[in-house]
Amino acid sequence: MSTTSMILTKKNIIILSIIIITIIAYQFYITSPQSFPSSNTITNTINTSGKGLDYTELLNLQKDLKAQQTEIRKQLEQLKYSINDINQNQNENQNQINNEYNNNKLNDEQENNNNNNYNNNNNNNNNELINYKERIKKKSKEQPNTCIPVEGKLLCLPNFIVIGTMKSGTTFLDYYLQKHPQIAHHSKKEIWYFNSYYANGIEWYAKHFEQYTSLENQKLIGEATPFYINNPNTAPRLFTTLKNAKLILLLRDPVERSLSQYHFSIQWLKRNKSPPLEYSFEHLIHEEADVIETCIRGHERYKEAFKQRKEIEKNGGGGLLNDNTSGEEFNLVDPFYTLHSEKNWTFYKDCIRCDKCFQIGSILHTSGHPTFGMLAKSLYFEQLDYWLNFFPLEQIHIIRYEDISSQPESVLSELEDFLDINHIDYGEFKPRNVVQHDPMNQEIKSYLINYFKQSNEKLYNLLNRDFKWQN
Repeated sequence: MSTTSMILTKKNIIILSIIIITIIAYQFYITSPQSFPSSNTITNTINTSGKGLDYTELLNLQKDLKAQQTEIRKQLEQLKYSINDINQNQNENQNQINNEYNNNKLNDEQENNNNNNYNNNNNNNNNELINYKERIKKKSKEQPNTCIPVEGKLLCLPNFIVIGTMKSGTTFLDYYLQKHPQIAHHSKKEIWYFNSYYANGIEWYAKHFEQYTSLENQKLIGEATPFYINNPNTAPRLFTTLKNAKLILLLRDPVERSLSQYHFSIQWLKRNKSPPLEYSFEHLIHEEADVIETCIRGHERYKEAFKQRKEIEKNGGGGLLNDNTSGEEFNLVDPFYTLHSEKNWTFYKDCIRCDKCFQIGSILHTSGHPTFGMLAKSLYFEQLDYWLNFFPLEQIHIIRYEDISSQPESVLSELEDFLDINHIDYGEFKPRNVVQHDPMNQEIKSYLINYFKQSNEKLYNLLNRDFKWQN
């Protein structure tokens, strides 16, 4: 029953009850003892009226009226019960109405709650979607996507690369990074892709890394080839392939790094059963310094000689030309592999004196001999300055080698923050690939300190950081 029909029924019952009560009250009034004369009154009336009414009939009439009155009272009592029933029904109906109202209200509230929940769920879903997009956006900035589709396959390449430098703790760093659960394993530490095996292609490079099994199981991919920093081809190749990859550069006191490379070279030659070194550390240092300091003058002589040769060829001549100033011959066909001081040094096209072209000079470092570049690889400013033509400084995390031995936990913690991975306990730290050697003599040490002083100062100013190396 609807609420409107129940209200109409209630109104009709009230009107009907008023009418019935009015009728009954009137009948009750006219049949009450006060409205009829007593027997004495009737007798007296009969006697005084002189009309001679039958007394028995009057008594019968009075009995009938009393019987009617009793019946009416019974009816009134029944009507009272009926009214009580009506009121009870009315209360029940009202309760039913209230219950229905409350139920409807509850349903409305529930529906509103459902709508709110739906809206909240939608909002939550939207928020989750927004948060997911923000997370993806954040990760794309901090951990760039380095997966490349190649012939229907998804090849995932490094998110970070340790680019240098040699004998500055790259083995230690790679060893402990490989223990991190959020970093994928690789087949070997030094892959040499961007400096020596670039022609092998991306698929060859990707085979060296543990690939993603799913998007939910992504790990960071990295490698550590310390010769990347000093090779002139690495920076442009890396920029072309992985321009958003994070770079890690370890720098060591250049004096100590040069000596460590020399002793490493001795061991390397023994392991590979190569002829031993015939020259001392001091001798090789002075020889390389001579190459670096004379290469620009030599390069200028080469350009002049090449120009003269072109003139001679035009006039029907040819052959090699002598530099009248120094008496040294220049191989005009292949000037980068000219013998220098009767040793197989790779000829520097440009180096320390030519800020714009130093990277071309570092072709010396690709010659393959482990002693090459003991000085040049320690000229950090010239190398880093070249890389900044391709990568911003904030994309390169620089680690001071000396901090690895004094505070390895702090070094790895800062690196974890840079890579945006969790901090873990690496356990006990042990030195890795450390070459033991005797200290250098004071004379060559003083020479090297003075030799690196200018480059170090440029580096400090560039990074706004004092590495506190020997000076």
